[in-house]
Amino acid sequence: MKAHEIDYKVYGEEMQFVEVELDPQEGVVAEAGSFMMMDDLVKMDTIFGDGSGQSKDILGKLFSAGKRLLTGESLFMTVFTNMAPTKRKYLLPPPIQARLSQ
Repeated sequence: MKAHEIDYKVYGEEMQFVEVELDPQEGVVAEAGSFMMMDDLVKMDTIFGDGSGQSKDILGKLFSAGKRLLTGESLFMTVFTNMAPTKRKYLLPPPIQARLSQ
């Protein structure tokens, strides 16, 4: 999955949301449940952990999951990937808890 500088725009005053514009084959890793709306051809996958080190063995993944639980984060994350040949959008609700994939 490719990622570089992600284009985004924040909307609203009291009830904000973020519109993320994904280039073709670009992806965003977000907390589970941080989904408001997505365009067609945006693929949604659930992963174990935060998306870093996906080639780790099972013990490494369990250790990483334990650290996430201790800090109050979710065990699972969601990856949103644009499968279209043109730009597509994905909306994040508040609170915004996403990071760019690498």
